[in-house]
Amino acid sequence: MLNLRSSVFFVASACMGLMGCAQNSGGGGFEGVSSSLPAVQPGSGGSPASSSTSPTTTSTAPPSTSPSAPVGPTKPPAPVPRPSTASNLTVCPGSVTIPGADVSDYDPGTSWTAYKSGGSGFAFIKATEGTTYTNPIFNSDWAASEAAGVVRGAYHFFHPGDDPTSQAELYLKTVGQFAPGDMGPMLDFEVTDNMSAAVQVSGALTWLSLVEKATGKIPVVYVDPSFFNALGNPAEFVRYPLFIAEYGVTCPKVPPPWSNWTFWQKGSAVIPGLTSGGADYDIYNGSLSQMISSAMAGWL
Repeated sequence: MLNLRSSVFFVASACMGLMGCAQNSGGGGFEGVSSSLPAVQPGSGGSPASSSTSPTTTSTAPPSTSPSAPVGPTKPPAPVPRPSTASNLTVCPGSVTIPGADVSDYDPGTSWTAYKSGGSGFAFIKATEGTTYTNPIFNSDWAASEAAGVVRGAYHFFHPGDDPTSQAELYLKTVGQFAPGDMGPMLDFEVTDNMSAAVQVSGALTWLSLVEKATGKIPVVYVDPSFFNALGNPAEFVRYPLFIAEYGVTCPKVPPPWSNWTFWQKGSAVIPGLTSGGADYDIYNGSLSQMISSAMAGWL
């Protein structure tokens, strides 16, 4: 995803196929509450560091137990993490997917009506970065996307070198209250700031915990396989729906502890309604009704 400190564009090939059709693959590819945090109740209003990846073994992804892809109103069981030493899994899209995008101030002048009528069903809109930056067009995009009927979510570009609590405070202050059908928070976790893996993981988990407790929604985590492999594939992240970033492949790789993905950033594309010629093109692995029911339940 685009950010103030780095921006990279990739082009992806597409594949459509049933959630969890997994093949084995090794390696990776390429964003209590503190008393000072505002209580936010649901119901109102990038290139990562390269590294070595996990070894290849022969395995098949188990059926999804993640809260990221519930079917119907019943809350799914708690996800079981795969071992951190397990190989990455190649998991193809299901038979039904929803196209969308993630946007920032690099995408000014978006026509959200044209975006929706052009076939896009959802969007993640950049709200904040680090401890000081607020997207100057967030408020207008946030309101206009909802008015156009787009399922919306708001993301924070995380900097491990900055205080995670201050980053959470800035995000919550900027986004305010989520509407019932909003997808909610997303953490864009893709830079190291030259911090140790332990500091990166601890900071990200702090942000996720604070924001979840304040909003009542389980945040989505955006990473690419090799970046997460370099962190040691920490098991604590399994409860957060995976937004995987991998370009130039027909099916993305899923690092441990996850067994499947919920969103996939496939690359850049010309998308109706967006003025930039190479906007980040994403898909949701499921139907629109699944997405909405997950968002309404706070699982997404």
